[in-house]
Amino acid sequence: MEIRDERLIELVKNHLDISISHDINDFDNVDCMIYEESTADGYSVYLCTNDNRYPSICEDVYYYNHELSEAFEQQVRWNDKTFYICEDVYEDSYMNDMLLEMFTDHAEDIIKNDELDITLEEINYLKEEYGITEEVED
Repeated sequence: MEIRDERLIELVKNHLDISISHDINDFDNVDCMIYEESTADGYSVYLCTNDNRYPSICEDVYYYNHELSEAFEQQVRWNDKTFYICEDVYEDSYMNDMLLEMFTDHAEDIIKNDELDITLEEINYLKEEYGITEEVED
């Protein structure tokens, strides 16, 4: 058995109780927005902000999109739960890779989480894959 990356991402998102939308209609109804903007002279900059009306230039604006996945992880640590992430930015900044890294960080807790829709077969696979030896109650 092998668990696809999409399933691991689903599990970590459910475990951390986070949701990610690419729908622009959700932009004003989330805890954190991650998107691309253009400067007055045509350069791209990237924002990761909790306040889309008044983003902090020195705290919320990134010149490189590869830094956004780490900014996203930090927002999750600060307990943001709902995110709007522009679909192009999501892909270009390797958000799936960050979510897989977050899965690895939380694998043991995910296996123990009784509220997740996770099968015994998946639990056994994950225990073996991640070297978790502690007994998990059924």
